Amino acid sequence: MPYIQRNEQGKISSLTMSGEASGEFLPAEHPEVLQFLTAPSGGSDKVGDPSALEMLLSDLKLIRVIEDVIDLLITKRVIIFSDLPLPVQQKILLKKGKREKLFGGGGDFLGAEKGIL
Repeated sequence: MPYIQRNEQGKISSLTMSGEASGEFLPAEHPEVLQFLTAPSGGSDKVGDPSALEMLLSDLKLIRVIEDVIDLLITKRVIIFSDLPLPVQQKILLKKGKREKLFGGGGDFLGAEKGIL
């Protein structure tokens, strides 16, 4: 959940994960945040490369698919959660906790059809 700081022109000048007194919250998928992340180094006043933005959006969608595939493999007992390296376990649990908090469990990409594979 990024918090942003804006420059005098109203463009994003910095991005942090914790809100400061003057930090404005924007969702991670907000166009201004994505443009800031894909802007060439040297500042947010330059326009981001549209192909880089497209690639970033594609990567974010694929990450969600991979998370759901991992959940499916664990559910089907193809892989055992405790066999995963501890840092991977922690990241999976953290991400699941955040998704639960944000979506109340309704954020599953595969939904009730998890058994189709």
